[in-house]
Amino acid sequence: MFPEPDPEKIIDIEMKDSTIVTVSIPSELVHVGLSVAGREELFTTMAAQLERLGYIRSTFLEGLLARESRFPTGLPISGGVAIPHTDPEHVRSSCISIATLKSPVPFGQMGGDDEEIPVRLVLMLALHESDDHLTVLQQMMKNLRNTDFVEELLASDSTPGIVERTRAVLDP
Repeated sequence: MFPEPDPEKIIDIEMKDSTIVTVSIPSELVHVGLSVAGREELFTTMAAQLERLGYIRSTFLEGLLARESRFPTGLPISGGVAIPHTDPEHVRSSCISIATLKSPVPFGQMGGDDEEIPVRLVLMLALHESDDHLTVLQQMMKNLRNTDFVEELLASDSTPGIVERTRAVLDP
């Protein structure tokens, strides 16, 4: 059993080829000013909430950690952003969990050679369909290059504000 999507928390991401991906961004999955000692504590905190709310299977955290060690997700854009995700078999219902961090956490750089970058914004993807990963990542990357968008999220102390701003750019 997993949560029924709340229509007010759903976004439909439409790509140029008319592909539509439906994803939930519930306010319960937004962590504002999160203080963690490192990446593993960050992942554990975010995954625990995802699991508690029924969005993921108990194997999600293990899959996430394994994937992140092989394919890091840190991006040196807009002051440091990461988009961690794992395989769909660990997900019950598609959603995005967001964390703004009180202090930067080091992440391996996507496509890099063991280089770490400080990350202040984390957009954790839990996507139920394998085809959705590329679609959602493309749309996220397009918007994360917008420094104003990232700075607005980082400056916000409001969970609803972060959800609404994210929905506005992903589902214009």
